[in-house]
Amino acid sequence: MVRRGASGMVMLKMSGNILLDTLVGSIPILGDIFDLKFKSNVRNMRLLQEHYRYGKHAGSAWGPILLVICIIFAMLFLLLFVCWKVVQWVV
Repeated sequence: MVRRGASGMVMLKMSGNILLDTLVGSIPILGDIFDLKFKSNVRNMRLLQEHYRYGKHAGSAWGPILLVICIIFAMLFLLLFVCWKVVQWVV
């Protein structure tokens, strides 16, 4: 869809729908119940239609992507710090 002019924000929202559907759908019984109501493909098609017809969801996704990357690095740093402290305590 990027080749056809979809914005980065649309792609980010579509990826979020797929990720949410995958994560919750992997839980045995709750995932089946969730899949009855949450249809990521239908939501993604609606996002694309709104983008192409009405110009909604325009803009770059670099801000949210950079925020997620910063959060991941902060969590990784915190994990390494805690592991280092546990190793120091054990030794």
